[in-house]
Amino acid sequence: MSGQGRVLVAGAGIAGLATAIALRDAGFDVTVFERAADPLGAAGSALGLHPAAVLALRSLGVDGPVVEGGAEVDRWELQDWGGRRIGGWPQTKVSEAFGAPSITVPRALLHQALHAAFPEGQLRRGTTVAGYRETGDGVELLLADGTRQSGHLLIGADGLRSAVRRQMHGDTPLRPAGFTAWRAVGDKVVGSDPVPTARQVLGAGATFGSWPLPGGRTYWVATLADEEQEAAGLTRPPDSPHTPEEHARLADAFRTAPSPAAGLIEATTPDRVVRTPILDRPPQAGWSTARTLLVGDAAHPMVPTTGQGGGQALLDSVAVGNVLRGADLRDHHGLAVRLHQFEEQRFPVTAKVAQAAWHQGRIHHERDPEQVALRDRRLHATTEAEWLSRLGLGPASTAARSA
Repeated sequence: MSGQGRVLVAGAGIAGLATAIALRDAGFDVTVFERAADPLGAAGSALGLHPAAVLALRSLGVDGPVVEGGAEVDRWELQDWGGRRIGGWPQTKVSEAFGAPSITVPRALLHQALHAAFPEGQLRRGTTVAGYRETGDGVELLLADGTRQSGHLLIGADGLRSAVRRQMHGDTPLRPAGFTAWRAVGDKVVGSDPVPTARQVLGAGATFGSWPLPGGRTYWVATLADEEQEAAGLTRPPDSPHTPEEHARLADAFRTAPSPAAGLIEATTPDRVVRTPILDRPPQAGWSTARTLLVGDAAHPMVPTTGQGGGQALLDSVAVGNVLRGADLRDHHGLAVRLHQFEEQRFPVTAKVAQAAWHQGRIHHERDPEQVALRDRRLHATTEAEWLSRLGLGPASTAARSA
């Protein structure tokens, strides 16, 4: 049964396009409004997609090119700063249980796949959302150029600094996570692992992660706690460019990390590196009003420690499509009920994921030597079965399957 009514979507990132596809497939008239003139040009670096996120892409009908253009991760490994293995698990067991792979994919490729699945004529580029106004029978999207667009439902998918969220909740401050990330795709293969392996190295106030990509490339992420960043001379104003001088300092900061951390950084040109001070907001309920709904980072921003942000946005899109399938968006009361149902489904899951990511980020960037040693001992004592249980493959946890 097809739905009835017009949907306006603010934002053409992962959350916005995926939600637009899900609602289009549910029979709604959907238009997406995106501030950037060329959204693909800002896609940058890469991201990991857990099996549940790949299943969400499959539900949207866009998993084929994403899986084909990504690299499957068969194993996860954790190391301390001395190079000793302190944890790990076979990711293939997780993939087999879910019936979908765990992959690393260039962000641009994911964006391209989502764009290709949504009609170009229904995407308005270069349009900045300024706010919205609800009425008894609809909603108006207010654009920065003074024009207005009318619909029956507004989806706020406009990211961490969402204008839609700001109007709904006020100008609530972002929460600094206490560390900064540098990420890039480098033209260098890491090691000679017999199976494709994602590796995370944990130090004192520093981490370095590497993930395989097709074509002999590697996605890497280096992070430094604020104090370590300052000591390395890497503190910069927000949105400042990543210069060759900063690039050299970054490589020096990871000179004592296990190989090939510094080598990967040095093998990557500075113009490919994306520097991101990590921010989020504590989980906050209240994602909807009668005719407006927040999804993705606008609803539940989270630090990237567990690599779940993009995946949770994809899961939002599928949930929105399922909840609204067959709805008449002109029915004021019925729409409000369905939007509340969406939040009842998704808020507990995303809150748990976001809190786990925040907690893990604090642990990973511990600086006190005794606490770092204790962390590493605890990780080393964690069994493979316990790791798999945390990922939803044991009696102690079913969160990953329901996420």
